[in-house]
Amino acid sequence: MRLHPPPPRPLRPLREFAVVAVTALGAAALAEIVWVLAGSGLTSVLDTMSEGPSLRSVEDLLPVVTFLVRALGTSVAVAWLFLVRAVAAIAFLVWLFRARANAESLTPVPHRWFRIIIVLGWILPVVNWWVPKQIMDDVWASSRPGGVRGEHIGREAHSGLIWSWWVLWLLGTWMLPLVGVLLFAAGDRSSSAGAFWFDVFTLAPTLAAAALAGKVILRITEAQEGRRAWAAGISPP
Repeated sequence: MRLHPPPPRPLRPLREFAVVAVTALGAAALAEIVWVLAGSGLTSVLDTMSEGPSLRSVEDLLPVVTFLVRALGTSVAVAWLFLVRAVAAIAFLVWLFRARANAESLTPVPHRWFRIIIVLGWILPVVNWWVPKQIMDDVWASSRPGGVRGEHIGREAHSGLIWSWWVLWLLGTWMLPLVGVLLFAAGDRSSSAGAFWFDVFTLAPTLAAAALAGKVILRITEAQEGRRAWAAGISPP
């Protein structure tokens, strides 16, 4: 008896996940802008917190209350930024899991990494400098019109859009912050203006990376939705 390979799984809708992911990335980018613009004020609060206010008389009560209010505002701002980042990361990973599942159905060529690496690849030190890009490269190659053209998905032509997104993400997330830590550790941390402008300089590639990530999400989603519509015999929206 001749055995036939199981038919590929039907592609699942991806557009709603893409909308949520892109919206979450936009909210995270906006939160980063607010954080940097408020950076000088937050830095002064943190400096004051390290010194601690003193209460020697009734006249000192107003500065103490002001200090507590500003410290509370700083804590809320930190918590809000962390929450927005976490939501954006979860939304992106949920979209990527769905896009990866669809991509596996679009090609018989195996992807380079197991699905669990979709999460661990962003966490593991050193590995997170290149593995997430390879995962996205494989999804892109499987989703584009014509799909994977060779027998090894790692040898497919890579997207310049993904390259641009990844380089900017590394620059804004790892390289420039590391340079900033080294500079301020070796120099004078008292210049709040210098720290502010360095944060602004670091923010530029971060925002550009967020914009390109949104574009990557939409391009892959459009390609998969088009192929899903073609397989179902309907016109894509």
